Amino acid sequence: MVTYGYIMLISYIEPQLRGYMAIAIQRARIAPLLIIAFLSLVDTSFISPVISSYTKSLGGGDFEAGLVTALYSIVAIPATIAMGYAIDRIGRRRILIPLFIGDTLSLYMYSLASNVQQLMIARALHALFDAGVFPASISIFREAIAEKRVGRYMGFYWLFISLAIIVGSSTANIIVLRLGYKPIFQLLAILMIVGFASSIFARELYTPPARRASISFPQLRGLWGRLIPAYLSALILYMGIGAITGSLSPNLIKYLGFTDRMGAAATATYMAIATTVALPSNILAGYLIERRGRQEVLAMGGILLTASMSILGINLSDWARHVSAILNGIALAMILVSSSEIAVDVPAPARGTPLYIAQCSY
Repeated sequence: MVTYGYIMLISYIEPQLRGYMAIAIQRARIAPLLIIAFLSLVDTSFISPVISSYTKSLGGGDFEAGLVTALYSIVAIPATIAMGYAIDRIGRRRILIPLFIGDTLSLYMYSLASNVQQLMIARALHALFDAGVFPASISIFREAIAEKRVGRYMGFYWLFISLAIIVGSSTANIIVLRLGYKPIFQLLAILMIVGFASSIFARELYTPPARRASISFPQLRGLWGRLIPAYLSALILYMGIGAITGSLSPNLIKYLGFTDRMGAAATATYMAIATTVALPSNILAGYLIERRGRQEVLAMGGILLTASMSILGINLSDWARHVSAILNGIALAMILVSSSEIAVDVPAPARGTPLYIAQCSY
């Protein structure tokens, strides 16, 4: 009787242990990938708020500051085309390792720059190496997660990216005021070493195809009908964010009599509310993807974004701006999580191309 009881107990516990072991293995597998997700955007989040003033501190004028700022996109957009192909042809992990080495060196070069020309070289190299980190990181992440928990894990992926944006944009100016510019780039170089180590420990499940013809566009035939709306939604989202950051302060000055400082503070508050709301909304978006589907969540994000922008078009009062910012934060999470999941959910040998286009939309 006792033996029978033990057998029944073991037969009950064994499946539970297997389930817990599967979850533990899954989490151990994605831990370095979430670190990589955080690091894929933390560098630009730190640098973007200070790169213009850093250029001027090296003797540049307004033109040089604008050129150095834009140089990242000028180099990164065409570089991402090559990187998108490379991550499919060579492999995700094999690309991430040298990219983080290049990021480490180029970020340290920022701190060594003594004039604008040297800064431009560092900026161009940074853009070149950084262009492939996001497509490679999200590809290897998507291939490591269990199919039944796709939405949930993609929500976590974007949660870590959102944290990187908040940490970088909120602390960069504080570090500059207290320590100067160079410690920012030295700190980022150290963080990229962490990314290099995480890439070494990351487990890749993807095997590049033997034939070159098996990669990219031929495998995307029939998928553009869902990819294009995802790209357009992300593009419209960022155009909306650009409109808010560029026009909210002037409109508050024009219609409500705000000073320049008050308008800038109101814009900063708006974006702080939106990005803070987006943090938990990433998890909500992932949950809804599992329950309702990616296309429906993408549509919900579009509706919320329209509502957010419409409120600002009608009313610029404090309460209207706060409600608009909350809706904008939820829309931000829903559109980014769902559009990236749509872009990455293609045949594995063709992931680089749709992710390249997605990165251009972002």
